[in-house]
Amino acid sequence: MRDGFDMLVAAVASAVGHRLDVNKFNDRLTMQKGCYILNSWGYGPVYDYGLYIRGPYSRELADDYYEIKSIPAMTTIPAEAIDNLKAIFDKGIGYAEAYATVLLIKRNSVNAEPEKILSRALELKPHLKSEVREACASLMN
Repeated sequence: MRDGFDMLVAAVASAVGHRLDVNKFNDRLTMQKGCYILNSWGYGPVYDYGLYIRGPYSRELADDYYEIKSIPAMTTIPAEAIDNLKAIFDKGIGYAEAYATVLLIKRNSVNAEPEKILSRALELKPHLKSEVREACASLMN
């Protein structure tokens, strides 16, 4: 398990407002999205992610998550970052998925025009059209 992973997990759990259960599929998806967003904001440890049906996915992160024994109640990640992540999750899991996906496309397509990023995100997430549009508007500023 990577050093500092428990702090990342604690931050995501704090942002969503409940302890995450490794045995629950939706909690594992939440963990992937939350860690990806925190990684993109500069908080680590950093994992490699690829596109996935339900948002960015890291196999190494999944492996570390299955190994964690307990999630600490406190984290060293700043409260402002946790509040920003909470605001994303408060808009719903669909929005968090759209946000993380748009962020991944944007980071992997550095010189792409915003319209191309939006188009690609809509292609990947046709079931989340309004969420993708909102995420693009937020991330393209």
